[in-house]
Amino acid sequence: MKEHSIQDLVVQYEKELIRLGYKKGTIKNYRIFWNALVRYFHSNKEAYFRKDLACQFLYERYGITNERLSKELTRNEQAVRQIVRKLDHFHQYGEVGRPTRIPTKQIASDAYARIIGEYTEFCRKKEYARSTREYLRNQAITFFMFLEKNKIIEIGELTKAHIVDYLNSLAMQNYGTIGNHLFCLRTLLRYFHLAEYHSHDLSTTVPKQQFRESRKVPQIWTEEEVSRLVGAIDRGNPCGKRDYAIILLVTRLGIRAGDVRKLKLSNLKWDSNKIEFVQSKTQHTVSLPLLKDVGWAIIEYLKNGRPKSDSPYLFIRHSAPYTALAEGNCFRHIICRCVELAKISTTFEQKLGMHSLRHTLASTLLKKHTPLSTISDILGHTSNDSTSVYLKTDDEALRQCALNVPESAL
Repeated sequence: MKEHSIQDLVVQYEKELIRLGYKKGTIKNYRIFWNALVRYFHSNKEAYFRKDLACQFLYERYGITNERLSKELTRNEQAVRQIVRKLDHFHQYGEVGRPTRIPTKQIASDAYARIIGEYTEFCRKKEYARSTREYLRNQAITFFMFLEKNKIIEIGELTKAHIVDYLNSLAMQNYGTIGNHLFCLRTLLRYFHLAEYHSHDLSTTVPKQQFRESRKVPQIWTEEEVSRLVGAIDRGNPCGKRDYAIILLVTRLGIRAGDVRKLKLSNLKWDSNKIEFVQSKTQHTVSLPLLKDVGWAIIEYLKNGRPKSDSPYLFIRHSAPYTALAEGNCFRHIICRCVELAKISTTFEQKLGMHSLRHTLASTLLKKHTPLSTISDILGHTSNDSTSVYLKTDDEALRQCALNVPESAL
């Protein structure tokens, strides 16, 4: 994006928010913060936007530092920090929101652009999931932009000091985002060494996080909501038969949406009443029982819903060409439609994701006193640690853990 003064930057940003249909109240709140930020920049005799100075403003006015985790911030503190992140993103890319694919043209060097292409192909050959490849590519472009900004034109010139400077530039990110940045950076630096762009493996200089943030309570549906959700599907038409089978695969077996999309006819083992497939996320083979209701839903779809096609995939497009579903399809539209038809009231947007049904299955199994190891096997987790987060959803069990407060302490 063309360089603008801090004043012009917020004006252009506001115009873009108006164009995108942001609410007047939201823009008004943003404007109050922007005006204070502009005054701060002017008081520090700085005409152009600088992320480090914006972070300094957050610290002096709100006490927000890089070390404070998101869970330690108030709602207002999280909001103002997010405004700075969004403004910085607009400053870098000239668009609102994080793009799903940062264009390579952000890199001026043809040599760097070529390395990006080679690195992307390297990740593809490693059989990383598509979403992982895209994230690694985006982070690599961001890193190359940092190198160009610091006038580093050869990968071989990279030093540990440069790595430290880059990590310092990731100020104000939350714990999870920083962890993702570190993973991406280690992967990229390791590639530099493997591809002989650098004589040393600088990935060893990237620090590892020493603790894990307590994860949020998974968002789940009630049994009554799930029943209404499934019952709202119109199974009288081909698309409805497909959607019904998809929803059951997630609600009854906990299969990830990405794996449901990639299921092939060969994954259905009718002779043993099982579904066997390799998980995209872990690359581990999972074998699940083909429950009666799930099996009949699939049979109904295959006999009376699925278009005639030579595609090896179980679920396919219902309009020509009758091929595999789009790779980015996460079936969110199915849930949104069912929620509307079932007139289910939901106050948080995240709950409408297909993954929330997977969370619900895990929580339901836990309430039925199913061992964590068994739930891990069903969900395809590589360790019980990943499954233990669902312990937070069992209110009754948590109440049993409460300690009695001595009367003397009251």
